[in-house]
Amino acid sequence: MPKAQNRKKQRTRAQQIRRRITIGGVVALVLGVVAVVLLTVYVGNRALIAKDQLEAAQGRLTAFKSALGQPNAPSTAALYAQLQANTSKAAQQVDDPVWSLYEKVPVVGPNLKAFRQTADLVDDLVHDGVGPLAKAADGISVESLKPKDGGIDIQPLKKLTPAIADIDDAITAADRSASAIDTKDVLPQLKQPIGQVQSMLQEAAPVTHELRKVMPVLYPALGGEGARHYLLIFQNNAEERASGGNPASMAMLVVKNGKISLGKQGDSGNFPRPYTVPPYTPTGKGNGDWPKIYTDYASTYVTNITMTPDFPSTAKMARAMWRDQLGGKVDGVISFDPVALSYLLRATGPVRLVDGTVVDANNAVPFLLYDVYAKNPNPDVQDAIFASAAQAVFGAVTNGQGDPKSYLAQLQPMMAEQRLKMWSVRSDEQKLLMDSPLGNMLPEDNTEKTVLGVYNNDDATSKMSYFMDEQIAVTTDTCQATPKYTVSAKVINTLPVAQISSLPEYVKAHQPRIVAGGDRQWVQVYGPVGAKLKAVYIDGKKVVWGNAFSYKFNTVYDATGQLDHRPAVKGTMYDRPVGVVSLNMGPASSMTVKAVFEGGTENSKTVEVSHTPKVRPVPVEITAAKCG
Repeated sequence: MPKAQNRKKQRTRAQQIRRRITIGGVVALVLGVVAVVLLTVYVGNRALIAKDQLEAAQGRLTAFKSALGQPNAPSTAALYAQLQANTSKAAQQVDDPVWSLYEKVPVVGPNLKAFRQTADLVDDLVHDGVGPLAKAADGISVESLKPKDGGIDIQPLKKLTPAIADIDDAITAADRSASAIDTKDVLPQLKQPIGQVQSMLQEAAPVTHELRKVMPVLYPALGGEGARHYLLIFQNNAEERASGGNPASMAMLVVKNGKISLGKQGDSGNFPRPYTVPPYTPTGKGNGDWPKIYTDYASTYVTNITMTPDFPSTAKMARAMWRDQLGGKVDGVISFDPVALSYLLRATGPVRLVDGTVVDANNAVPFLLYDVYAKNPNPDVQDAIFASAAQAVFGAVTNGQGDPKSYLAQLQPMMAEQRLKMWSVRSDEQKLLMDSPLGNMLPEDNTEKTVLGVYNNDDATSKMSYFMDEQIAVTTDTCQATPKYTVSAKVINTLPVAQISSLPEYVKAHQPRIVAGGDRQWVQVYGPVGAKLKAVYIDGKKVVWGNAFSYKFNTVYDATGQLDHRPAVKGTMYDRPVGVVSLNMGPASSMTVKAVFEGGTENSKTVEVSHTPKVRPVPVEITAAKCG
């Protein structure tokens, strides 16, 4: 065969091979495109299913939250089963090899990865946290926790305690996973719902952390592991003390398996006046200047144990005195005042007292702090009425009079105004109390907030505090390295001169050198932890400090209390600088105490004022200096 023909045949075969290769490439390309399209559709379809399931889960979660604690609500266990079905199906859609492959594709990959991470953490949260809570809370409502027949059913608390720990663990894990999701290259349509999940978990985590700490102590605190005995002290704001008022009325609450009963009751007449040797005097760290600041009166008279804002000190003195004179076990001390009682009456409704008086939220304060003295000059009758008020409100609460939600609503102002305080002899319970507004009036340090204190102690042996108001103004200057705090407390005697002649004798001050309708009191000013007290002024006149009750050390008559033998003293309590001055004022008048503090340890920028809970609200104004 000629060479020319061979070359032609070879070219023809080569062309055929190239055509086959080209056709094969095109077919492969087409098949590849089809595969990509099909896989993309596959992934997209799974994404749509997962999205629909998560949206359905969101609705079911809302229904679940609404059902928690509500009477006649759908079963939380049944709602959880539906919720879990949604989140589980969503997680199954995104946990797929093809999905994982597509997570590596530019642009679309970061969105798929963030979506998968969100679906997984939601499913884990529902399974590990919502599940145990749903089963434990099934059939439990706020109504089931409502007191009745003298107590509450505490078994639900025991049942819920481990479930709270489970959901706290689940939220902590979910919060950690959510924080790790990278949304930098994620589309806004997906970034927004992921951000909402992250925010929700960040808000929920502190709440479940606190619940986890509190729940384990509630059951035993309510007598689930044996009877508990709580000493209840009733602080009378008409005779002011630093933490509220004269605690002359006391009663023992006995709690066993949720059943609450009223035990022994006592008043100031049950205790020595004074104790020669007090059964307990605060000593040790933080109490070094106790004799100078509070003197022996605070630990030798039961009526003065509330002269300190440090409630653990008050509680220990109350417990020691009660056991000394009345005996028995005291597991803790609870304190509240007539204003707090009026808040309770908002929930219970009116109650009738032994003298026939009907007391409600509107008239409780004026009746218990003033009218009772005007109508009943006999102290024994007064004490009987106070005891009757405590018993009537106690009976209303323990027998379920009122709406449980109303009780919870009234707790907020009681705690915010420092009218409800608690102390426990058990260290684990006391630690929880000290981390809450119930435990003490002054925090142990300045890290979370820098708290200044202004407290009033009646020194007229009267009930004139009923007329005493106060206005507090604080200016802060943190522009310099050493912060400065100026606290002004304007104390106002609101008694009109025209009302002096009608004052009940029991209300009037009978101390020497106090004019008719007048009052005398100590004002305590506390600075931040680690600060220094630079100066105190009374109506603009600088105070010259005395030495305990050695009034001769004072040199400025009307700025130190020399006339009344009531010197101004200063010292340190609870690692805080404190100054104490005496005020003596007539009716329809006022005096202003101004204190200047500098420095402190790890001061927070958040500044607050703690003050004596008075008959009426105390306005507080805080102004920060503008730094140039």
